[in-house]
Amino acid sequence: MTYRVAFAISGAVSLGSYEAGTIYEIISALSEHNKNLPKNSNDRIEIDVLSGASAGGMTAALIAHKLLHDPAMLNGETDNAAYKAWVEKVDIRGLLSHHDGDFTRTSLLSSNFVGKIAEDLITNRHKNNEIPEPGPHNTAAKKIHLGLAMSNLNGVDYKLDVFSSSEEGLDQGEFVQTRFQDRVTEELTNEYKEKQWKDIITACRGCGAFPFAFSPMKLARNWIRHKHDYASRGASPFSNGSKDENFYYMDGGAFNNYPLGLARTLTRKIDSTPEDFENRYYFYISPNPKNSVRDANFKVDATSGMKDTAMQMAKSIFWQGRFQEWMQVETVNEKVKQLDRRAEELLQVLSNNIAQLQIHNAAYDSLLDALYGTSSSYTRDFRRLEKAYCTTPQHQQLSPLLKDTWIKGIVIMEKSGGLENRESMKVYTITTTNEDLASEHLAGFLGFLDKRLREHDYLLGRIRGMQVVEHILNHKDKASALGKHLPLNVTSRAARINEATAQLLAMDLSDVKMKDVNYENRQALYNRVRERMKQWLKDEKVSWIKTQGAMLASKSCLKDLFKIEKRKLLGLTMPAWFR
Repeated sequence: MTYRVAFAISGAVSLGSYEAGTIYEIISALSEHNKNLPKNSNDRIEIDVLSGASAGGMTAALIAHKLLHDPAMLNGETDNAAYKAWVEKVDIRGLLSHHDGDFTRTSLLSSNFVGKIAEDLITNRHKNNEIPEPGPHNTAAKKIHLGLAMSNLNGVDYKLDVFSSSEEGLDQGEFVQTRFQDRVTEELTNEYKEKQWKDIITACRGCGAFPFAFSPMKLARNWIRHKHDYASRGASPFSNGSKDENFYYMDGGAFNNYPLGLARTLTRKIDSTPEDFENRYYFYISPNPKNSVRDANFKVDATSGMKDTAMQMAKSIFWQGRFQEWMQVETVNEKVKQLDRRAEELLQVLSNNIAQLQIHNAAYDSLLDALYGTSSSYTRDFRRLEKAYCTTPQHQQLSPLLKDTWIKGIVIMEKSGGLENRESMKVYTITTTNEDLASEHLAGFLGFLDKRLREHDYLLGRIRGMQVVEHILNHKDKASALGKHLPLNVTSRAARINEATAQLLAMDLSDVKMKDVNYENRQALYNRVRERMKQWLKDEKVSWIKTQGAMLASKSCLKDLFKIEKRKLLGLTMPAWFR
């Protein structure tokens, strides 16, 4: 049997370095497993789904390309593509440099610099014949589904026909809602298509366009050609349905920073049998754990101000937007667990009423006729659930009538609950804490200011990835009985974890602050913020006096934020606003 793996990678800004380290170690372990397989073994592990939000979307696309076309760039602790992208190439000097096509009025940093990195690591390697071993990686499925979480600034309409009431009576009307949470999905094969990858790079730049830091990106979308993202999801046709329409996208993490639900949606295109669901595993990678953001101390009374209320409202809206995707997983898992409990309870009831089995069986047949009608899927569902639930010697020894009645009852519960082929998701969550990271300050941008921080977080990601592999190995016997873990056949990571942990401690960067990073880079970013502030005020036609006032008022805050040294005059330290 083939085991299938889906990756879901959250947004992280410069903490993409952490995710790069994690995914490097996981893919290395899966690759080692496949290399260790006996000649005729079917226990291969394949990666067939990659989803991502923000920085995670960029990483997902990069890894998908390497899996299908450029496998050598998945090798080497400091030679792999993710390391080159997130540790070596992305730095503040490049982000502050000007590149043709940059929109300085809508961003602090260069969007085209990010695009150039993607081109260097993807399309240019084909153009320049830089790929030494073309072909799929030994963990790549024949087809990989890529999903990018997007935030559509234009929006897409979803319409529902309704009856509307007017003075003349009832009439046909529409109920319209506009959705701004969007996605880009692609089915990728080993056949390299330059235009497809150029479009993916553009989509990735939009997926990672952090508000104000990067300019929103334009991407042409088509209601029919991209039917899996629009037409098949019930979106109303745009541009007559057949023509391309330009949409503008910003950071996909704004609405969906936890793309596990997107990964699950993509796996549903692949998995269809009980065996498929049983052999499906997910790796969810994020530098930040899913902790509670509940605020029991918030209250409104006579002393409350508008600022506190507005901040709490913004926080509530922000986190509610991220709630749905994650809870989709837990909702399905809980329903599956509930079905398991009800199945055991039903068996107990039927076993205690043997004399009534014929009556129960006949009643179940009537219910099944109502649920399935003329559909031929009943036999398939019955056999699937019989295989799933008759797993112990005690179950195998049930009388034919009792077993038949019991499985029919489970089919009815599953069908009426809408749980056909609903798998209990097996998710390996690989996160860490802010206390362990070096780049989490400045909304995750701090790592761009100093390569040392990116190297630290990359190594931390590698450690977390190796720890997950080691946990799987340590629980292999128990997991085999439970059927819940990947059957990894790789060497222990214990020694490597200890070695990497010693290196990490020697770096001593987990408690780094703004004042500890490269001063020239801080100064350059400070100057850029001041420059763009002045430009934006001018663009908004703010008067010269108000502009000077705003610049003067912000100077002290910005100098404190970036820890810029205060000027001295005749040996005396001047106030922060002093020029």
